[in-house]
Amino acid sequence: MMKNLFCLFNLLIFGFVFSQNQLSQNQKIDSIIIGNQTFEAYKANIVEYGIKPMKVAYPNAPKEFWDEIDSKLTDAEILTQIRAVYKEFFTDNEINELYKFITSPSYKKYTSDYGNIQGKIQEKFFWIGEKLSKLETELSNKELSSKFDSNDFVPVKTNLQDGFYEVLNDETKDASKMRFSKTPSISLKNVSIAKGNLDGLNRLIINLELDEEGSALFHLLSFKNRGKPIAIVVNKKIISAPVVMDAITNGKVQISGKFSAEEVKEITNKLNLK
Repeated sequence: MMKNLFCLFNLLIFGFVFSQNQLSQNQKIDSIIIGNQTFEAYKANIVEYGIKPMKVAYPNAPKEFWDEIDSKLTDAEILTQIRAVYKEFFTDNEINELYKFITSPSYKKYTSDYGNIQGKIQEKFFWIGEKLSKLETELSNKELSSKFDSNDFVPVKTNLQDGFYEVLNDETKDASKMRFSKTPSISLKNVSIAKGNLDGLNRLIINLELDEEGSALFHLLSFKNRGKPIAIVVNKKIISAPVVMDAITNGKVQISGKFSAEEVKEITNKLNLK
């Protein structure tokens, strides 16, 4: 009986090792790339955040240009390029070890619980956000607050047509002294929804949601102008010129400033009835 069990165990081990060895190194690398989500991450980064916004922003670009890029960015080609990098950095033995880890129950548990793990880690540091929020509430220093938002911005009349503009001289915060691009980078027709709201400090703000075209254009505009202000013109007024901290990809824009309730209503009505 014991002899039979021993033979069965050896047979199972042999079968597992044999199935492992049946995979080529390329197949193992592909499993690693897909398993650790490198493939999906790079594909999204290249296509979703690179090519798609550019196609929307430049619809008149030659079709042959995009066809050439699309033909070179198939899933197989992306895998091939990433695989080549893995081969450059890892030996066959290291690839085998990575493959065993990626296909192990421990790694599968890690990936399935990743969201919960990150959530728990974030909870450990919630106290930092609470302290910073309390500090912001207590501080009344306008010089400090002006570095982070545009709540001290005073709307200025202008002859510019409505829309979102690049600011060419970003060294000033005085809208009356700003120089702007000749035409708006984004039209207000790209605003799908405009709502008045209150921020965490009970200050009046305006939340905008852009359509697909506007989101793509705003992604490019915000990426190009990181660390610089973007002017927003509504009803022949520069209503805000917030400094862009980072590229915005979700098409959602929050406008803060010294708005009265009547001004918020006027602006949102204009945007929703355009």
